[in-house]
Amino acid sequence: MERVLKVLRREARDVLSEVIADHLGNPDDGMWPGVMAGFDAACVGADAKLLARMESAGVEVGARSALYRVLHKALWDDTVEALREEVGDQMVLLKLRTALEDRFRYDAAGLPRVWKPSDDIDTQFSAARASAQALLPKFGKVDIRKSIKLRNRDEDGFFPSGYDFTRTLVLITPARAREVSKRFSREADALYLEAKRSMVATQSQVPMWMIALLVFLGWNEAMTVLFNPLYLVLVAMLGGTAFVIHSLGLWGPVFRAANGMAGMANDQVHHFLVEAVNRTEPVKAKRTMSSSSLGANSRARKGSAENIEMEALGSGSSGSSSPSPMMDSDEGGNVRASFGAL
Repeated sequence: MERVLKVLRREARDVLSEVIADHLGNPDDGMWPGVMAGFDAACVGADAKLLARMESAGVEVGARSALYRVLHKALWDDTVEALREEVGDQMVLLKLRTALEDRFRYDAAGLPRVWKPSDDIDTQFSAARASAQALLPKFGKVDIRKSIKLRNRDEDGFFPSGYDFTRTLVLITPARAREVSKRFSREADALYLEAKRSMVATQSQVPMWMIALLVFLGWNEAMTVLFNPLYLVLVAMLGGTAFVIHSLGLWGPVFRAANGMAGMANDQVHHFLVEAVNRTEPVKAKRTMSSSSLGANSRARKGSAENIEMEALGSGSSGSSSPSPMMDSDEGGNVRASFGAL
């Protein structure tokens, strides 16, 4: 029969999890009565299935009560486990924040509230926060007053002997409840400040003296546009186009098309500038090469002229220091002629 008990427990666990999640997700006065009704229904269905299995298996009448108690204990343990999962710190904070937003951000008809300077936001927030914090004690302990099975548990022998049923009723300890309350207060204050900022933002508007000044300074321009057919037609066309775009909700595609055209124009200008730079760089290179070649030729001519001057200076100095052979021969001939005459 242990296998039968496991199967019945698994089937009842799925049903209990759905019931608990549904009722604890909407914390109101019918939360615990709905959970207890779901538990009682699960017990009744499991008992009927267990009775049918015991009759088919031929279990004695005296042993059946013990199996019932074991099944009830298993079902209640599964119920408490599902309840503890639903009242974890993050889950409780989420439920309290949801309850606060339902009372503070939405009106009785379920419509979002738009705060005005004339609204008493402080009183609304205080009432919403007090209502949300009042839900925390409801999650702290299981209320079994609406459960028929659990109210008569001692008389009917619903659980096995020695089972500490009272300990399982506490879901959130007082210390943990205080910590959750502090965290919720901080989140509630953040929501209140956000609502205050939105109300201040809605209060900001253009002063009337600025509007009057704009009308006074732009009166001549307005008259020029109104009495000039060209300007009037142009303004009418632009205004009509803007009205059609706004009515059809096409500002997004218009902005995207404008961004695309601006990107294409940027690419074209960039390409034009790159080509212009590439055309000017070869001219500069040719000028640099021609100037360098002219400098080299001038340096070569200057060097050759210096070499010629040096050679000329060298030949002149050698002729002045030693007589030439032709002069020697002429002098020798003149001496010989004078000796012959004598």
